[in-house]
Amino acid sequence: MRYGKLGAAISAAVLSASLYAQFGPSTFSLGDNVVPPDNPYANFTLTFTLDPEFFASSPGANRWANFALRFVYNPAKVELQIMRTNGTWIDVSTLPDGTTGLRLSAFGAVFLSQPDLYGTPAFRKVGPPGGMTTIELGIGHTVNNNFLLTGNFFGSEGPGGNFVPMRWWIRTPIGETYNPEASPLGNGQIAKVGPVRTSRFNPPQGRFFVPEPASMIALGSGLVGLLALRRRRKA
Repeated sequence: MRYGKLGAAISAAVLSASLYAQFGPSTFSLGDNVVPPDNPYANFTLTFTLDPEFFASSPGANRWANFALRFVYNPAKVELQIMRTNGTWIDVSTLPDGTTGLRLSAFGAVFLSQPDLYGTPAFRKVGPPGGMTTIELGIGHTVNNNFLLTGNFFGSEGPGGNFVPMRWWIRTPIGETYNPEASPLGNGQIAKVGPVRTSRFNPPQGRFFVPEPASMIALGSGLVGLLALRRRRKA
């Protein structure tokens, strides 16, 4: 399927969702990304947990579904990167607004589909509100079963090493935690067809954290010990 057609299908599903039956919100997680300061890169994965009523609603298994997921991140805290075919990486925040998966080929990047995943990953960068970066990720014609719809669709590694080549560059200061924001445009929806059922997404879950180096922790522990010893001697 061409990216243009896939993007149009996903957009239509999201924009027209109000015409169809709505269910409770589903959840997506960007994962708990903890990296050492000397290697600030983390694999990029998305994990979905569907609203139980939405998942149980007709149509049942072996029908088709798609999703359009939208979220925001602060490029001063983390940067989403996409691998070029030559092994170098593109910073998503530097891409022109409106860049899609199809247009990424102009920057030397190509999306790869995950084995056993029916459909081609879609990508679009939306205009950033207030210096933030907003992106949309989607996939169409996915078999509607628990294994696929709660799997990891995007990432720089995975079973067989065939996930879409994306990763996080964690710029969060040492010792601080950063949590991704919900999109002011809404977080997108999952749709099932025959008849159409939709489930919107909750705000994103997950965190980005760079712990202090072990040497700093050891030094801090040593200083605390010396201070305690000094106080004992004074006593």
